[in-house]
Amino acid sequence: KPGKGSFVGTNLDLILRTKGICNIILAGVTTDVCVHTTMRNANDMGYECLLLEDCCAATDPDNHKAAISMVKKQGGVFGAVSTS
Repeated sequence: KPGKGSFVGTNLDLILRTKGICNIILAGVTTDVCVHTTMRNANDMGYECLLLEDCCAATDPDNHKAAISMVKKQGGVFGAVSTS
């Protein structure tokens, strides 16, 4: 992937839609950059998102906590958060 998110400059959206996938489970690094960007993009594109907070990490634990907190705001504006 050329950018921070998994959708920009890739065929991910086409692949998911072709397979009829509309729910995404997110995990990876870094929570506050790549994972968060992918989740925001996916949400804007109409996907339902679930971020597994214990399957993500950031270079700074406070950034991880802040990113998780942002997802939970306003009743889960970008999606839901859970643990594995």
